Amino acid sequence: VGAVTHLVRRSDVRWVHAQGDYSRLWTSTGGHLVRTPISELEERWHTAGFVRIHRSYLVHRDAVTSVHLSGNTPSVTLAEIELPVSRRLTATVRERLLRS
Repeated sequence: VGAVTHLVRRSDVRWVHAQGDYSRLWTSTGGHLVRTPISELEERWHTAGFVRIHRSYLVHRDAVTSVHLSGNTPSVTLAEIELPVSRRLTATVRERLLRS
């Protein structure tokens, strides 16, 4: 933010939203914009419990409170937000969130 760089611990990140070539990291205190594409974060963070649920969203497995994969609008719910699940990624989300 301006001339100040805020450090955000990966363990504090609950979900990530893609914004072009940037990503917004969401923590309990709000959003933090980083100059890293979501695809790179997905690659680097998958071993830390992050799951790609949509082309625009990455969630931390432990932040998910409910999973709705049947019906017309698959989604996952975190305490503060409901995020869409891509139909293409439904099987992967089921495997990584429900069977881990």
